Amino acid sequence: MKILMISNHLGVQSGVQRYAQNLLLNMDLTRYRVDLFVGRCPPDQASSAPPLEAAGVRIFAVPDNKKDRTRALWRHLRTHRDYDIIHYHTASKIGALTCVMIRALCPKARLIVHSHIVYPPVTLAWHVAHRLYQATADYFLGCGLAAGRFVFGSRIDRKPNFAVACNAVDRSRFHPDADARARIRAQYGITDSDRLAGFVGRLNHQKNPLFLLQVFGALAKADPAWKLLLVGTGEMEAEMRRMVQQQGLETRVLFAGVQTDVPAYMNAFDLFLLPSNFEGSPVTLVEAQGCGVPCLTSTNVPDDGAVTELVHFLPLSAPLSRWADTARAIAGQGPHADHWDQLTAAGYEQRDAARRMERLYDELAGGR
Repeated sequence: MKILMISNHLGVQSGVQRYAQNLLLNMDLTRYRVDLFVGRCPPDQASSAPPLEAAGVRIFAVPDNKKDRTRALWRHLRTHRDYDIIHYHTASKIGALTCVMIRALCPKARLIVHSHIVYPPVTLAWHVAHRLYQATADYFLGCGLAAGRFVFGSRIDRKPNFAVACNAVDRSRFHPDADARARIRAQYGITDSDRLAGFVGRLNHQKNPLFLLQVFGALAKADPAWKLLLVGTGEMEAEMRRMVQQQGLETRVLFAGVQTDVPAYMNAFDLFLLPSNFEGSPVTLVEAQGCGVPCLTSTNVPDDGAVTELVHFLPLSAPLSRWADTARAIAGQGPHADHWDQLTAAGYEQRDAARRMERLYDELAGGR
């Protein structure tokens, strides 16, 4: 079976691309020939390409902006029309027009559209996009129910050709690890008496990093034992560094940059902070739960990724003192407990997720 998967870009900070990588590396690639059409890796990130190429995935990397990617996809599909399945990861209104193009160029392919975002409000343009998605796609997936309804329409889950595809992660990597915790904390001078809050992701508007620093400022003011470790880079990093200086927190806020050993950093945290402005169903939230880390996130993050009792929500409108009090109340200290029984039962183990996706591919291709 020949499959085209369309993702955003190859950078390891992309939750969508990490999901695609997790999925592909756990599929039986002796049965499926997979082409990955994707934007090039941003210069400030490590690439997810090497393990995918080693596994046999053929990568078509193009300029990482929407217009150039769309033009390149049009050129690609004009000369590659023999796909059985096209699996398109989308988080935009423009994606609906891309689906119209895909359907015109590859009318025989089964088109799966896969939503990864919730970003209210639902405007008139979104209602038009809902109709276009529903007119062109054969099957609809959402990283969560809210993401499916937002991108494809509020009643999409009533259709038999919709399902939730959990942002499954690798249990063999994201699990409690006392040795990794000790190693990372020692590397950054974090003692056993210190409390460590952490964040993993892109430092951009979506993740609301300036509010994160405000929360940490309130936390640090109330308790001098707290430090903050930020894993990732992004366009707001310079502004964040200025804010850290203004707050006088230079010795307590640590910028780690992009790291490949994310599970080790997750294990080092006593608390994972995710006060996002908007999300679909963040992969990092599942990764943190896999490592057993208590999580404090905004109510703008859909609750379908909160599989365990580790996850706690607060509105962004809540006072900073409430965020700080909640952070202190839920934070762990010492090695984390294992919660994989709950995560596996909820479908978040990536091998099981890969088997479910293979069954969907087989069903759709068999119905051609």
